[in-house]
Amino acid sequence: MKRRYTKCVSGLVKNENGSASLEFIILAIPLFIPLALCLSSVNGNSQELQTLNNAARQSARAFVTSSTEELAPVRAEEVLSVFQGQSPPGERGGAMMQISISCESTPCLTPNSKVTVKVTDPNSGRFAEATQIVDSWRSSA
Repeated sequence: MKRRYTKCVSGLVKNENGSASLEFIILAIPLFIPLALCLSSVNGNSQELQTLNNAARQSARAFVTSSTEELAPVRAEEVLSVFQGQSPPGERGGAMMQISISCESTPCLTPNSKVTVKVTDPNSGRFAEATQIVDSWRSSA
């Protein structure tokens, strides 16, 4: 009886068909799930930062290429609203991106002066800044 039992057990131990795939499944699944979650989070954060950078750069460009001082902030706000419209509805959480514009000189559209636009996402607290230089051939009138 004892001999029969050892034959049966030794037969199971010697037959290792499929054990490598089973070990892979047992060890890899718990490691791949957190890795996938981490990569998804990094991807979401980088997309948000890229959107903020693009919004700031394009808003600053719209500001400095404006034909008049009064139209410049309106153009920058309009560009920002386009970026907000491209976001999925639930992504913003109801709060709109905020823009602040600072000028190196007065008036803002003085040739060769710097204009800095800061775009802030109030949901995450992240922001991006972009600086553009006003065209040197612009008339200062």
